[in-house]
Amino acid sequence: MLSLYLHFPFCKRKCFYCDFFSMAAERAEIAAYCAALEKEISLMAGKYAHMPVDTVFIGGGTPSIVPESLMDGVLAAVRNHFTIAEGAEFTSEANPGTLRDGWLNTMVANGMNRLSIGVQAQQEHLLKLLGRMHDFPMALAAFAMAKKHGITNINADAMFGLPKQGVSDYVETLRALADAGATHLSAYALQVEEGTLLAAQVAEGTLRVPNQDETADMLEAGISSLSNLGFERYEISNYARPGFACRHNIGYWTQKHYLGLGVSAASHLPASPDATPAVYTRRQNTHDIKQYMAALAEGVLPPASVTGVAAKEAMFETVMLGLRMVQGLRYADFAALHGQTLQAVYGEAIRKLTNEGLLETPCVNEPRLMLTARGLAVQNTALMAFLQED
Repeated sequence: MLSLYLHFPFCKRKCFYCDFFSMAAERAEIAAYCAALEKEISLMAGKYAHMPVDTVFIGGGTPSIVPESLMDGVLAAVRNHFTIAEGAEFTSEANPGTLRDGWLNTMVANGMNRLSIGVQAQQEHLLKLLGRMHDFPMALAAFAMAKKHGITNINADAMFGLPKQGVSDYVETLRALADAGATHLSAYALQVEEGTLLAAQVAEGTLRVPNQDETADMLEAGISSLSNLGFERYEISNYARPGFACRHNIGYWTQKHYLGLGVSAASHLPASPDATPAVYTRRQNTHDIKQYMAALAEGVLPPASVTGVAAKEAMFETVMLGLRMVQGLRYADFAALHGQTLQAVYGEAIRKLTNEGLLETPCVNEPRLMLTARGLAVQNTALMAFLQED
């Protein structure tokens, strides 16, 4: 099985905290990009026609800014060139400020059955601080619009650790999103990224971000609140009602193969037979949209970096990604992927982190490696032990 990701880099305006590749564009530019994306779909599909697609994710940027007719053309190309498995999970991101009935009609007609709405906060002053183009009533209207079109699997993004945000603000946001009908919540801490307007404001001293203890208090309050609301934490930043965990993202964390299409899109693909000792291939499309579109206008694939990932790096990535999941990494899955046991490769790191109370290896049904609650809070620190072991 294969997962498919399509990237649309367009936004009405860039949020103050965002360092992802995105740009403002007029309809003509979006049309040219969509034509290039359709061409890339046709060129890449032949290599993976034997792999049915069981999850599709449309991300950005702001996919809901794309005109219906252009999005319909791109998704028709996906259906024509790939085999979409029955029951596939099909998600698109959307901004409450650009969501509209016509766009939802087009997406649902093309198979979308899951919507991810970028909300971030309930409070008006926090939304303005982040540079969001919507208010919370618009977010509530987006939920209602999605339900009207039959979409009942709805994710909402929420952020904590924001300047001028308190624990009560964050918990209030989570409760409001649950009440609005979210079946899944992606709740993540603000990262102040270099080069963003928010970073400049923090550096100038005009904004103060909460300290580590304050952010930890928000995290703990959020975990408790979401548990009481019926959401299970299944990954460091993701919570779902029973049966609504995101299959596409679980694929990333379990190193399933995925194909990323569009400018700056990344892929995790089978290694070619002549690429041994690579375990799999990592592909990254160019970040230069002009290069991307120019190449495809000539009928060739855009520039991309293609790297074979050898055994040692692949094993560390299996641990790094697996330990993002609350249920951790099964010993049997590691052995099946790499032909070696976790104990043989990482025995010393496992002993060290277990003694420090950061790791546990429960065997209720099957042996697995799991971070404790304290370990999940300091995952990056815990992972250093695996990097240090040869």
